[in-house]
Amino acid sequence: MQQGYPYQQQQQGGYNYQPQQPYPPQGYPQQVQQGYPPQYAQQQAYYMQQPQQPGYQQQPQQGYQQHPGQQQFYPPPSHPPPSFNQATHPSSVPTPQSAPPLQQDYHAQAPHYNPAPDVQDIIKATKGFGTDEKTLIRVLAKKSPAELEILKPAFENVRGKSLRHVIDKETSGNLRDALLQIVAGPLGADVENAHRALDGAGTNESMLDDVVLGRTNADLNTLKGIYRQRHSRPLEKDIADDLSMKTKTLFEIVLNASRMEEWIPVDPNKVNNDVQDLYRATQGRVGTDELLVCSILASRSDAHLRAVADQYYARNNKKLVQVIDSEFSGHMKKALAYIVKCAVNRPTCYAEMLEDCMAGLGTKDKLLIERVVRYHWDPAMLVHVKQAYKNVYGKDLISRVKGETSGDYERLMVAMLS
Repeated sequence: MQQGYPYQQQQQGGYNYQPQQPYPPQGYPQQVQQGYPPQYAQQQAYYMQQPQQPGYQQQPQQGYQQHPGQQQFYPPPSHPPPSFNQATHPSSVPTPQSAPPLQQDYHAQAPHYNPAPDVQDIIKATKGFGTDEKTLIRVLAKKSPAELEILKPAFENVRGKSLRHVIDKETSGNLRDALLQIVAGPLGADVENAHRALDGAGTNESMLDDVVLGRTNADLNTLKGIYRQRHSRPLEKDIADDLSMKTKTLFEIVLNASRMEEWIPVDPNKVNNDVQDLYRATQGRVGTDELLVCSILASRSDAHLRAVADQYYARNNKKLVQVIDSEFSGHMKKALAYIVKCAVNRPTCYAEMLEDCMAGLGTKDKLLIERVVRYHWDPAMLVHVKQAYKNVYGKDLISRVKGETSGDYERLMVAMLS
């Protein structure tokens, strides 16, 4: 094996990240990227094999060879899913295919969960005049994705209506938005948020960054497949239509889903090359070679980017995020900073994202809901996010959220964060 930075297999259920220093010391223990829960494994296996859309192919970076077994890292599904109707899609684009039916045993993932009491509680809370919002919060705020996948069909079998339909009808405002995101589950919420970020006039850049950036290749392929299944068009096309110039190119590279995988050991020679290239593209010249910076940051693993950030600071006495801040502007600056911050210290990045929703005049409620719901799916990560928030801002995250919300909306947000 090539001598280099040690690669450490991350134990499931924990997050081994570096504390806030200028950049992590050598060693670079692997940070786990947030991914979709086990019940989405079959969709991920399927979509990892689908051909990329024409016009979005990213050429492999020179000197960064793919591991020969990378494409087989996720096994194929046992049954190929049925295709969409050919008549509704251009012949020049590969026919999209719907996700394979979930054959996961949710009860094996939540063996002690009995949905019957929760079904009855939700029916009572939404029946007759008025709605018992506190019961809905109690029942739904801390459900795992697997428990929700058990609860939803059980509720519909008894009530005759979907849980989503009932929540949508019986609640309102920010409480309804948050409950609907919970009921959608991690993958469903990502698909909805991607569409919401791109729908209508303008782009919700922050929401789009949350959904697309810093994701595993498997997550991106799954997201693209389900988005196309639900909206009958490629996510790549919708994003390309909303963005412009080099920011569009950055997202094309990301959506190609060909990042260096986290299980590939960090190679110090490749780190050295990237540090040199990043310097030459930014501080070492007049103007900025934006495409070179994008191609490096969008196609490397988190472990590799942590090593690059560390070495860049050691050699140039300037943090990589500071370089991005001085060399870029607008959406591209935010997106590149997000990629680097998530790679270097994901809990601290998430803490900063939460504060960004609440800082200044008024609260960005839709963004706050999206982020709290997203982070609450991973209780182990959430512990680190709350500690990072306290370290950075010197205050308790839950108290901060309480000050920006009220009523049942506040109770739900606090319940998810607790």
